[in-house]
Order: sequence, then structure tokens, then C-alpha cells
Amino acid sequence: MIHTTFIQIDSFLIWFYRIPETPIIGYFLGTSFLALVCVIFGQITLYAAFWFNKRQIDQDNKAMVRMHNLSMYALAAKDKAAYNACNKEANDAFGKYFFAQIAMGISSLWPIPFALGWMQTRFLEVEFFLPCHVPLIGDSVGYTFTFIPLYILVHIFFGKIKHRLPWFGTMEKILHADDENSEKMVSISEL
Repeated sequence: MIHTTFIQIDSFLIWFYRIPETPIIGYFLGTSFLALVCVIFGQITLYAAFWFNKRQIDQDNKAMVRMHNLSMYALAAKDKAAYNACNKEANDAFGKYFFAQIAMGISSLWPIPFALGWMQTRFLEVEFFLPCHVPLIGDSVGYTFTFIPLYILVHIFFGKIKHRLPWFGTMEKILHADDENSEKMVSISEL
């Protein structure tokens, strides 16, 4: 069953590489499509992780903003002990919020190793010659050095249009629904 699934996925993915007549154009078209598939599955995973952790993330964010604001008010009142206590709590809440965001962001990268594994089965012997010798890299690069920049470009492009796409736009609105109603951070200039 796994072998049959792999063959079906392989025949679907390689079709995009064979659309144009020119092999190099086909390679970049197919690799761009593969990068898009990775971005879409990664974004779906990211939304699922946010969806399941939204309550905790919102609590950490609200605690961080509230404690930061209290520390700013304590600073304005010249209460050093209250400032230090509130600032420590704000930093702890920021650490929890920050690392939760990092972990969920990394969760969107899981399709990349699978895509590179598939590309290895098809393009292991393909080399792209560089115009000059690059130290530590050599005179040529393989499929990884073409996939990663294409993935980054597709990810940036998808980030600019995802709010216009039906399901992704709805998820963006749901995830950022509380942002307008939440307390805003107070800056020193406002005090």
C-alpha cells in the first residue's frame, strides 16, 4: 500500500516537471510546484497548531502586555521594586510566547525533508554548474541548492496572497480576531 501510494505521488509530482519541452524550465516549474505543495501543507499544519494552542498563546500574550504596561507605569512612578517585579514577569511571559511562536513556525517546515527525499530519488545525479569555484561548495550544486531558494520565494509570495484565498483568509481572520480588542503596549514616550 505504501509503495503504491509512493508511485502515485511520484507520477503526480513528476508530471509538473514534464509539462514544458525544455528540461531546465520543466525542472524549475516542477520544483516551484513542489515548493508550493510544501508551503500549503506547512501552513495547514501551522494553522492547526495555532488553532489548538490559541487560548494559551493569547493568555501568554495578554500577560506579557499587561505586565509590560504595569512595569512602564511603575517606571513612571519611580517605583524600582515594582518595575523590576513587573518587568521580570513580562520577560517570563514574553519567553513563553516567543518560544511557542518559534515552535509553531518550525512546525510548518515538516514537508521539506519529504520533498527533498523525493527529489533525491529523481535528481540525485543532476548538477548545476556555477560560473566560478565557490569555497566549501565547489564548482556545482545539486537539487537542494535550487529547492531551498525556490521554497523561500514561494513562501514569501504565498504569504502575500494567502489572506485572499478562501480557507486561508478565514483562518487568518480567526487567528487574529482578538488582536483588535486586546490591550496595547505602552511605550516610554506615551508616559
